[in-house]
Amino acid sequence: MTRNSITDAGYARAVEVGEREAREQFRASSVRYLVDCDAIEILTMRDGGFVVPRRLVGALQDATAADLAELQVWPDGSMIEIAGKDLHVLVHGLITAALPVLLPRPVVAGMFAAQGGSARSKAKAATARENGKKGGRPRKRAA
Repeated sequence: MTRNSITDAGYARAVEVGEREAREQFRASSVRYLVDCDAIEILTMRDGGFVVPRRLVGALQDATAADLAELQVWPDGSMIEIAGKDLHVLVHGLITAALPVLLPRPVVAGMFAAQGGSARSKAKAATARENGKKGGRPRKRAA
């Protein structure tokens, strides 16, 4: 039997990756099945939540109401599971797949576009300063 060992550097890197993913991805603090509307309610670690119709979660299509009553959150909040069924669903994937279906397309596009334009880096700041010295963004020409 081969025994794997982890180095201090490997451990530090794993912790760093885990912390970054926790900041950048949806993580659940609780989950429950809402029988009346056949939906999954997920509360996030950021004090928000989502109700996702079960029909949008392919992995849960064959689960019974009794199975869904057993939904649990993994300790790190990254997945929900039905342990008895060995069924696991990634919370971030579930929410990002459901949002475009639940929200109008222009709203989703606007959310992602706003994030793209808000990137900050030293190179972007330096370029903006250089362009400012040249008078800023060129005016649009009249057609």
